[in-house]
Amino acid sequence: MKLRITLEGETYDVDVEVVPETAPEAEPDDAPDGLMLPPPAPDVRPEDRICRSPIAGLVIAVAVAPGQRVRKDEPLAVLEAMKMQVPIGAPLDGTVEEVRIAEGDAVLPGQVLCTLA
Repeated sequence: MKLRITLEGETYDVDVEVVPETAPEAEPDDAPDGLMLPPPAPDVRPEDRICRSPIAGLVIAVAVAPGQRVRKDEPLAVLEAMKMQVPIGAPLDGTVEEVRIAEGDAVLPGQVLCTLA
């Protein structure tokens, strides 16, 4: 498709392509009884299930416990560094397997805060 655009008094002829805003849905024949299939789950490496501290700081809050379900970016803990509070979110959806920190602990960059199953 060709369009003509005028910008700051200059006229430009441009070629554009219209693309769909959403991915096409699966055909009903792809699943039994006409149900739609969910999208395939992304590959998750074991290291993706480990939540590490991005900074050195002090743990001022732990928001999760083992067995708790969390969603990606849901706060797991809050660290304080240089008088700033930094919420630490879950790296992906999952269940908290182990919490390795407690309020008042000092943490270093890269230190494991918790693991997800």
